[in-house]
Amino acid sequence: MFNVGQVAAVRAAFSLAGYEDDLRTLPVDSGDERLFVVPPARAGAMGDLRSLEQVLTQLLGLKVAVLEDRGYATVPFV
Repeated sequence: MFNVGQVAAVRAAFSLAGYEDDLRTLPVDSGDERLFVVPPARAGAMGDLRSLEQVLTQLLGLKVAVLEDRGYATVPFV
């Protein structure tokens, strides 16, 4: 669904926000959104998650949210 450049840009955006681990999302229910999940301890160290969401929304052309993991069943991002 995403091209190589988009995937690389998403990984770079997370890296700039201080997150270098594997990217996980909630399973996709609709084609117009993506919900990324990060461990709670990491989310607090990442700074402004809303700004990251805005950047990711523009990169992917979808509604994007970055959530703290609360035991969700996740899948790898691409």
